[in-house]
Amino acid sequence: MRDAVGQAQNAATTAANTGAGYGAAASTIGSTLTPYLSRQLQNPSGYSQQDIGAMLSSGLAGAGGATSALTGAANKNAAATRNPMGFSSALDQAARSRDQAAASTSEGIAAKNAGVKMEQQSQAGDLLSKLYGTDVQGQNEATGQISQDVNAAANASKTGWLQNTEGIMSMLNGGADAYANLKKAGIGSWGG
Repeated sequence: MRDAVGQAQNAATTAANTGAGYGAAASTIGSTLTPYLSRQLQNPSGYSQQDIGAMLSSGLAGAGGATSALTGAANKNAAATRNPMGFSSALDQAARSRDQAAASTSEGIAAKNAGVKMEQQSQAGDLLSKLYGTDVQGQNEATGQISQDVNAAANASKTGWLQNTEGIMSMLNGGADAYANLKKAGIGSWGG
């Protein structure tokens, strides 16, 4: 019987240590991940400045190239005809088109960046919620096991000559009470 008590006490200690281990692991992970996710939740980073610069360069390259070619052709024609004003309206329209393309590209990148930031906020909030739930659940399950193990230890220690004698006395008292109840009911008189 002492083995059962020892095993139950060991199980309670193991459950307490497991709960503490979950708590320590959660604390270590949380100390790194929670601040990052909190920053993403409050101030999402979106695209990096290098990425935004690359997207703008790529988006504006086509518009700039088309305008540059038109300007070169107009300058060549103006030099050949000695009439610099002949293409001014076409050059003005090309500049406006280039500026419109630049604005459209910039607006598109800004809109995509805002969308990325919204996704980052949503993901950060979701992950923080899941981390909290996992940490709390693991720790509660491990520490909740302690009381069951302590009860098992207490129940296992209820053996020995004193507990056995108490059990026998309780059983005899129950039998005597049952006989007395039967006798009161008129059923308990055997042969007499």
